[in-house]
Amino acid sequence: MKLDFQGRKIIVTGAATGIGRATAEALIAAGASVALWDIDQAACAAFSEKTNAKAIALEVDVANSASVEAAMEQSLKALGGIDGAFNNAGIGIDTVPLEAVDEADFDRIVSINMKGVWLCMKSQLLHMKANGGGAIVNNASVAGLVGLAMQGAYSGTKHAVIGMTKAAALEAAAEKVRVNAICPGATRTPILAHLLEAGISEDMLAEMAAQKRLAGPEEIAAAACWLLSDAASYVTGTAMPVDGGWTAH
Repeated sequence: MKLDFQGRKIIVTGAATGIGRATAEALIAAGASVALWDIDQAACAAFSEKTNAKAIALEVDVANSASVEAAMEQSLKALGGIDGAFNNAGIGIDTVPLEAVDEADFDRIVSINMKGVWLCMKSQLLHMKANGGGAIVNNASVAGLVGLAMQGAYSGTKHAVIGMTKAAALEAAAEKVRVNAICPGATRTPILAHLLEAGISEDMLAEMAAQKRLAGPEEIAAAACWLLSDAASYVTGTAMPVDGGWTAH
């Protein structure tokens, strides 16, 4: 099945690299116009210049309400509306036991991974509910489905994303807004590089998956695009593992 996003207008957060970049590329290739949100506006701008005016690049701090609201206004003006969003921006900091997590690190990871998703959804839901519906996909990670030792703060925020996803799906269904989450396993992204620097090997991560390998960001992007598409019209409130069988254990 080939997904068609002609005429669709979609926000992708954390669009500069990794899963966000791969998702934006896939959406644009399928015909969508995309607002690229990232703290690294320069990287998004360089990408946008290659898309034949199918994307705009905005510097956005998803943990700051004023920044999110300004970006939403700019996106609506530039694209003429918004009917889809992939809330992907996130960070991974803690690779220590929960009691050893620094408070400043804890606050930062919560502000971006949890509050950031809430702020983005808040803005998106207000617009979509008032304008005939839409689809939202949040990046929750396999860490939102299981506990991950040495990543307690990160895992906690991803569990929260799933909770917010399910609540929003129930609240927005009557206004024709679908809200889902994807839960990727170990994927070749900058967050993976952070884990490798902390001494966690690729082989160790691959061993967690039934397929015994890591995912490419384009494989995760394919799932996000499907949930954003009309092909998933009867899917809402789900947290979809895209993990090579990690959570099948």
